[in-house]
Amino acid sequence: MWYFAYGSNLNIFQMANRVGEWITSGRSYVKGYELVFNHASTRWGGHTANLRKTGVATDIVYGAVYKLNKTKLDVLSEYEGKSPTPIDVVMEDGWTERNVLCYLWAIDEISQKPSTAYANTILEGLRHHGYDELVVKEVESHFQ
Repeated sequence: MWYFAYGSNLNIFQMANRVGEWITSGRSYVKGYELVFNHASTRWGGHTANLRKTGVATDIVYGAVYKLNKTKLDVLSEYEGKSPTPIDVVMEDGWTERNVLCYLWAIDEISQKPSTAYANTILEGLRHHGYDELVVKEVESHFQ
């Protein structure tokens, strides 16, 4: 099963701690969404990442896909506290993979500044997946 990470699960050390090994991973993105921080988390001491659908094709959220078996996805769902939602993800080679699983929250609150630890975990994760500094800076601009 493909899973799309756009928040702290981009960080390979966090993912390894949560699920152990995965089959493969790679850079990817979703179109028609914006990255927001409107999901309150006591674990992170602030707001965490979420995707808000815009429907605008030029809106892009960078992330990574992990290929996981179902038991590992079940473990991840326990951490997230919910079941994933299928979305379409553009893979690194340009192929659109349909029904990739992703954790989304239906929250309309205004985006907040994430904690420094949470923000750094995301930025490290982008670098783990080989994103260049232009993309890292683009994502960082959403931290307010």
